[in-house]
Amino acid sequence: MDREALRALLDDLKAGRVDVDAAVTRLRGLPFEDLGFAKVDHHRALRGGAPEAVFCPGKTPAQVVAILSRLIGHHSNVLATRADQSIAGAVASGLATISFASGW
Repeated sequence: MDREALRALLDDLKAGRVDVDAAVTRLRGLPFEDLGFAKVDHHRALRGGAPEAVFCPGKTPAQVVAILSRLIGHHSNVLATRADQSIAGAVASGLATISFASGW
């Protein structure tokens, strides 16, 4: 969730378009979500506006896909760094909603 998304949520809450329980549900994953093998930071965009980056070495392709799938629900800008071909392939087939930079 970035600053604009948080402001929009609070505006919706204030205007009555979202009830308190729905707002709490949307905020429940802040500041991070523990997947057991990784703690996914859903608060980075609020702290500094930087994209969330997943450092791929040491993670399985399935773990990277799981982390990215959780991040894209909260962030509009995510990166997978130092991804090898097996990770790139798993991400490409597992997450069709992610667009990739050239060179993959």
